[in-house]
Amino acid sequence: MQHEAGHFLVAYLVGILPKGYTLSSLDAFKKEGSLNVQAGTAFVDFEFIEEVNAGKLSARTLNRFSCIALAGVSTEYLIYGFAEGGLDDIRKLDLLLKGLGFTQKKADSQVRWSVLNTILLLRRHEAARARLAEAMSKGYSVGSCIDIIENSIDVSDL
Repeated sequence: MQHEAGHFLVAYLVGILPKGYTLSSLDAFKKEGSLNVQAGTAFVDFEFIEEVNAGKLSARTLNRFSCIALAGVSTEYLIYGFAEGGLDDIRKLDLLLKGLGFTQKKADSQVRWSVLNTILLLRRHEAARARLAEAMSKGYSVGSCIDIIENSIDVSDL
């Protein structure tokens, strides 16, 4: 739940609207009726898909995607001091960077930048993340979760 709350919050903060979430494979099965669905957060990411399909990913979109991809792992690390989940998130980001022709050095630099910025966002908005995780654990709607974020963020922090 903390992991998905991290994805959800960071996505919202960088301007990508979450459209749904599941907290476990069982939850995903109940919601989607398929065993092929994993736990996770889904986003309204038309801009990202359009850019990928066109074969040109802007730096802005890459930065946003990278932060969202690493938000779950970063959340776990901040809370527990280590991260157990997120290997699939890291693989997806790695495949994207390789697909874009990044050298290992350039990919490492992108990941480093993304982790640092994601950690800063998560630390700055820790109260929002904690309230969001609690709401998600109770199965609140996406709209209610967004409302919790907006009511938890101090406008002077933006």
